[in-house]
Amino acid sequence: MKTRNYRIPIIYIVFGVLWITSSDYLLISLSPDLSPRVSGFMASLKGILYILGTGFLLYYLIRKERERIAEADKKRIGEIVDKINNLIIMSDPAGNITWVNRAFVNITGYTMQEALGKTHAELLYGPETDLEIVDKLTKALNNKAFFSGELVNYAKGGKAYWSQFNISPMFNIKGGLEGYISVENNIDDSKHREDLIVQQHRKLKAVSWFNSHEIRKPVASILALSELLMEEKNANEQQELIKYLRQSAINLDLIIHQVNEAAAVK
Repeated sequence: MKTRNYRIPIIYIVFGVLWITSSDYLLISLSPDLSPRVSGFMASLKGILYILGTGFLLYYLIRKERERIAEADKKRIGEIVDKINNLIIMSDPAGNITWVNRAFVNITGYTMQEALGKTHAELLYGPETDLEIVDKLTKALNNKAFFSGELVNYAKGGKAYWSQFNISPMFNIKGGLEGYISVENNIDDSKHREDLIVQQHRKLKAVSWFNSHEIRKPVASILALSELLMEEKNANEQQELIKYLRQSAINLDLIIHQVNEAAAVK
């Protein structure tokens, strides 16, 4: 690593030594035929050419070194992003996909080659994709603004899945738009849990309504029959009331069993 850091000064030194030795040899070989004035001019010209040559050489070497470092950083970042569990999609300013990570390939089934050049709409949208959210997303991208939302996307085989996404514009150092990066999460499991909670809530509401209406009937009958039974003196009438009281208790027990079955949410 340290050797690579010394590459530019080593090249610069070697070039300088070669220039000085070769140019001095050239002047010495030509000096018998040249006047002192011309020899001085040639020496000055040699210095000027050396400055120009080394200046361009340094510019070229520094530019190449910056490109090498940028490429190495890009590769290193790509390797890190490729290991993230989130789906990462990079697009150009026109919305065409330029890169996807391994998680995208694993979840959607599309290879990098199949995704390149396609838009999100061409590759991932389908019948259940919310067009209202898509419209808001498009407006945000046209304004070069960040946008976050949830959409139903479709994998290669046509399987729908819920995606929570955050898409951001990418700018260069001059402020120009370079493209967009979308970070997405597969939220199928959480959506299924939400649906289950909604179903449970509906069942509980139904049970609550059932409780408030159905269970009051036998309870009211039992209370009324109990009052009559306490006031009745005739033995035959008491037996008749007990029979009705027992039937009301049976009805109440049956309703309780129905409530338990309705409340049992798997």
